[in-house]
Amino acid sequence: MVRVGILGATGAVGEALIRILLGHPEARLTFLASDHAAGTRVDQALPVLRGQTDATLRAPDLAGFVAEADVVFLAKKGADSMEWAPKLVATGLKAIDCGAEFRFRDPALYERFYGAKHTCPELLAEAVYGLPELYRDSIRKARIVGVPGCYPTTAILPLAPLLAEDLVAPAGIAVDAYSGLSGAGKTYNEKTRNLFVDCDENCRAYNPLTHRHAPEIEQELSLAAGKPATALFVPHLLPLDRGILTTIFADLARPATTADVLALWRQRYANEPFIRVFDKLDEVTLANVHRTNYADFSALVDARSSKLVIVSALDNVIRGACGMAVHSMNLMCGLPETTGLLFRCV
Repeated sequence: MVRVGILGATGAVGEALIRILLGHPEARLTFLASDHAAGTRVDQALPVLRGQTDATLRAPDLAGFVAEADVVFLAKKGADSMEWAPKLVATGLKAIDCGAEFRFRDPALYERFYGAKHTCPELLAEAVYGLPELYRDSIRKARIVGVPGCYPTTAILPLAPLLAEDLVAPAGIAVDAYSGLSGAGKTYNEKTRNLFVDCDENCRAYNPLTHRHAPEIEQELSLAAGKPATALFVPHLLPLDRGILTTIFADLARPATTADVLALWRQRYANEPFIRVFDKLDEVTLANVHRTNYADFSALVDARSSKLVIVSALDNVIRGACGMAVHSMNLMCGLPETTGLLFRCV
């Protein structure tokens, strides 16, 4: 049984982690930490959990984590994660960061796009990018994992095998993505304007070409290609609770058909439990991935323009965050990797 601590248990990510892990047969929630709600029962702070747990939220405490946990999920952002990660790893605990602090190889990229100094760059050298389909063996041995961003996951999973096989050109890839409101978090965001009155019956682009996930996409696509890759990333907000649907446009690097692309994916991802390749673009929908840990995609080659069109979809809360984090936990702790994830989640 894996003993699990969560730092930041009452945020959107923390709540989703609790709900997944309550249904995980090999995990036990032992230390739920919250700065502002310590001393409060979890089901009072998060009424959706009434009848599911009677645990009490506690103040973050390193000695408590060491005594009671094997793995700690960092469900906070920025300075808090960078403060806690080195402490947890130094004591022998496994740390899984659900924010952006351990996704980048280069701290300068983090500092440029997140506007804050990276205070533990020494950990970036060993932190593993938590995308199991690409880094499974490294995750198994990791002390610290940085969970990928939700938008990047929709682009990296379909594109990485194609770039590795030189089937698509690494320059000028266009990533046109649409996310539900839960991707903007619980609090109001001036850039996304995620209030109901702004989003209802509406759709708009935000942070075009400057979004923080753009360098993450380029980092991983460049690694897959073995050469610099460039991506034009434009995200949009949809008046939906959950899900991301992404359309990708890329130039073919050599002659190929739709059947060639689908066959390459099916060979590369043949044994991946959470990847589903569909025959047609219109079969990839948000409804199919809602509240699951699946990533779905399909492709269509336009012979006239020598371009490839990809449509991919996932649930931003599960596959784009918490489900991927639990998948990494399973690998790090020697559990069957699908444990607790083969059902519709929170």
